[in-house]
Amino acid sequence: MRSAAYFFCAILCCCAPFPASAGAWLWPEGKGQVIVTTTFANARDAFDASGRLIQTPSYRKFETRAYVEHGVTDWLNFVGEAAYMSFRGAANPNDHLNLLIAEAKAGLPLSIRGPPGQSYEGLGIGSAGGRVRLFTYGDYIFSFETSLRAASQEARRFLDMRDAVQIDARFLMGRPFTVWGMTGFLDAQFGYRSRGQNGDEIRTDFTAGIRPLDRLMLMAQSFSAFAPRGGVATFVAAQKFQLSAVYDVTPALSVQVGGVTALSGVNSPAERGIVSALWWRY
Repeated sequence: MRSAAYFFCAILCCCAPFPASAGAWLWPEGKGQVIVTTTFANARDAFDASGRLIQTPSYRKFETRAYVEHGVTDWLNFVGEAAYMSFRGAANPNDHLNLLIAEAKAGLPLSIRGPPGQSYEGLGIGSAGGRVRLFTYGDYIFSFETSLRAASQEARRFLDMRDAVQIDARFLMGRPFTVWGMTGFLDAQFGYRSRGQNGDEIRTDFTAGIRPLDRLMLMAQSFSAFAPRGGVATFVAAQKFQLSAVYDVTPALSVQVGGVTALSGVNSPAERGIVSALWWRY
């Protein structure tokens, strides 16, 4: 029963990091970018209620996300996202044992194979919203973004969503910098997301990027989520770290390759995977 509960949390709490984007900065009117991100990920373990790794039924997933930013005006950007996903989860060994016991009590032939695991293939999350520039202070820029997120009832079983529509609101802060002759940026996002599988969530995302070469940018990103209460667990926390490289093939087209892994968590899967993306700026 205990491992089943953790697997339940692992299925429902798994979520892909946000695509790398302009962060707190806004695109000028009529300009923007499209980022198509593909993620292959799996998990064989999960963090328990004490943050310790335990073995749980495994799962693997594939997800493709198309993320759009477009400058409506110089101070307002449209942001949107659409996703396709495939999820395959192994059955809990206890489910097979319980099935055999039930069949034996009923005098039925015993099943050689256990019950199938959970799976889904189809449309994932869809979202639409806007980002507004609040103000600048020296090299710092401050903005605010809010989006409505939606998914089908079937897809929500494998997403961090409890309702058909979800609100995501966040405060963003960004700053460019130069170190040892290399340009870079820092971006911090502090957000609130309504009605995840374990209730309302606090979200914190951090990105640091630096260009050792004119055409190459290295990025380190941290994605964290905290759900104090409201679902199957008294507390859920997850932190993922992503390291990637973005190479500018042309001034308008870039490619990104990297990896993502769960560093720590509470009642959440220890997921790891490979991330690739195409960036198109117009």
